[in-house]
Amino acid sequence: MLLQRKVDRAMDWLKEKNKSQETNTVDTLDNFAENELDYYDPKAEWLAEKNSNIILEKGDIFAIIVSAFMVFGPILLILTIILFLVTL
Repeated sequence: MLLQRKVDRAMDWLKEKNKSQETNTVDTLDNFAENELDYYDPKAEWLAEKNSNIILEKGDIFAIIVSAFMVFGPILLILTIILFLVTL
């Protein structure tokens, strides 16, 4: 390979970085108390997100409508052309 030394150096750097992250993860998990897992309730988190009102800005609805036309417009156009060609 033309730049093998640079590739090897980058791979060594990534290995060193991953080793340091693994040790940090293990330390964090060791310090995490077992009883804290009992208090986690994903349903409560989901309900909190569900009940929160999404505040839209002035031009958000228009942007949503335009993006929907940009996504579904070409599909509907092609289907309309196919329908028109079939009926001929």
